[in-house]
Amino acid sequence: MAAYLWVFLVLAGFGAFHGLSARPAVRTALRERAKISAQAFTGLRAVVSFGLLVLSVLVLFRWAGSTRALFAPLAGIPAILPAMFAFWIAGMALGQVAKAGRLPQFFGFRDSPRLFVFTGAFTLCRHPMYSGWLVASCGLILCKPFLLTVFYNLLLTGCIVFIALQEERRMIELFGDTYRAYRRQIPFLLPYGFLKRQIREEGAPRF
Repeated sequence: MAAYLWVFLVLAGFGAFHGLSARPAVRTALRERAKISAQAFTGLRAVVSFGLLVLSVLVLFRWAGSTRALFAPLAGIPAILPAMFAFWIAGMALGQVAKAGRLPQFFGFRDSPRLFVFTGAFTLCRHPMYSGWLVASCGLILCKPFLLTVFYNLLLTGCIVFIALQEERRMIELFGDTYRAYRRQIPFLLPYGFLKRQIREEGAPRF
């Protein structure tokens, strides 16, 4: 029971911190209280969020073996395919943003000009970075096939859905009907946009 509790506490902490600290009012309040710049706050937020994610994986690997095994763990190419896909889709998304010269906006180090990418990886799903996270975390089941790993993935999926929906509300505030039209055409987290006839025939959506 302690294994499940530890995983829950770390991931709940990640979700609460990452989600709440993204809200403009919370960001402003924390920055004023700490008397730091927007760039410094963004850097600290990234370090804390990443640290909590790493901690969650360490907790999972520490405790997974104490829970019920579902099947024999896989090794070799099949075990690393999810991670390879995650690197591919995340790398493609970041490459697009970098090519447009918008990495500071993407990671929150600069507020303007506002960023809205809807081509390439962003035609597969609306959140290719988060999609990569989910695929990679589900891939952990192949090498750590325990009940705790399934529990971990359910919690992480909940955190990512919460964070992604929060980001979409912000995008609607910024881009209004344009982003609403994008939402109607492109899948949320599952990267199956290439299966849509319109995307296959016309490529990126037009607004």
